[in-house]
Amino acid sequence: MKPAQNLERRDKARLPYILPISVKDLMSGESCSARIFNYSDTGIYFESDALLESGTEVYIGLRHSPFEDLPSDYTCYRTTIMWRKELQEDSHFFYGYGTQILSPKNPEKAKSPCEHRRHPRKPFNRQVRFAADHTISKGLAVDISLSGVFVRAGKRVRIGQIITLGIPNKTGKDVFVQGRVVWSNAAGFGLKFILKRARQEDR
Repeated sequence: MKPAQNLERRDKARLPYILPISVKDLMSGESCSARIFNYSDTGIYFESDALLESGTEVYIGLRHSPFEDLPSDYTCYRTTIMWRKELQEDSHFFYGYGTQILSPKNPEKAKSPCEHRRHPRKPFNRQVRFAADHTISKGLAVDISLSGVFVRAGKRVRIGQIITLGIPNKTGKDVFVQGRVVWSNAAGFGLKFILKRARQEDR
C-alpha cells in the first residue's frame, strides 16, 4: 500500500476519512453534530456549525473508528481543539477544527456521548417564540433540558448571540428565558440558557 503524501509537511500525515460524528464540550456538557474529514495518528479534523474555542477539551464520538483494527460500535476520543477557522460560504458548515487526541491508545467505549450530558434532554414538542436580530419569530422546541433547548426554526440564527425565548407553560402563558446560541444550521439552533430564573408574561 502506497503511504499517504504529507503535502502540508506535518509531523503526521493526514488521511481522508469522511463520517458523521458527535462532539461534546466537556466544560458545558453540550453536544453538537459534526463531520470528520481527515485524521492522523494524533489528531482529527472536523467541521461543524457549533462555535468552539481553541483550548476547549471535547469528546469526539464516532462509529467505526479508523484508529482500530476491529472497531466497536461507538468509540469516544478525548481531544483538545488546537485551532479553528471560518469556512467559505459554499461549505456545508461554518467552522473547521483541528484537534489533538489526548489518549489515542486508550479510547473510551460508549454507546453515545449524548448519553453522558450533564443535564439529560427530554422530548418537548411545543411551539415557541423567540426574539433574534431585532425580529420575533416562531419555532418548535423539540427537546429541552435544565441547561438548554433545541429549537426547530425556519430561519438560520446567528451563532453567539443572546436571544429571548418565550415558552408556553401548562396554562398557555409564556415563560421567558434568555440563552446564547451555541450552534445553528438550516434545521434550527441549540440554545444554552444563561438565566436561572424565568419571568411569566401577564396577559
